Amino acid sequence: MKRFFLTILAAAAFLSTAQSQTVAERLKAIRAEVYTRVLNLTPEEAQNFWPIFNEYVDEKESLQKQLRPEGQIDGMSDAEVEDYIKKYFEVRQKEFDLEKELVQKLRKVLPARKIAKLPKAEREFRESLLKRLQELKERRQQRRGRN
Repeated sequence: MKRFFLTILAAAAFLSTAQSQTVAERLKAIRAEVYTRVLNLTPEEAQNFWPIFNEYVDEKESLQKQLRPEGQIDGMSDAEVEDYIKKYFEVRQKEFDLEKELVQKLRKVLPARKIAKLPKAEREFRESLLKRLQELKERRQQRRGRN
């Protein structure tokens, strides 16, 4: 979970340099490219897949925002930490239920083999973001070296 947020944060920093598109638009475009390729979506499948998947992503992001602690965990009282732990597992259960719901909806528009490739598509999406961030970091270091 922590790694996911760091990946997205880093991607946001990287993509903030894109002048013609917002960060969210750029992330969405990268995700669309990777998922379409990995799942090998036909145009008709893509037309049916993306509204369902985008709704899922929005709902999952909303759930993940609930997990952000109000402050530093070390600064919380024992009762607040207990509440946070309880909330953590409640949100994780909701995420699991949301993923099951996604699969049920996708069964109506995609073959099972393509649905089974969703975790691979997500991994490749994250790897793509990390690769782009590394390339940006290297370009920045090269520019600093020239000055």
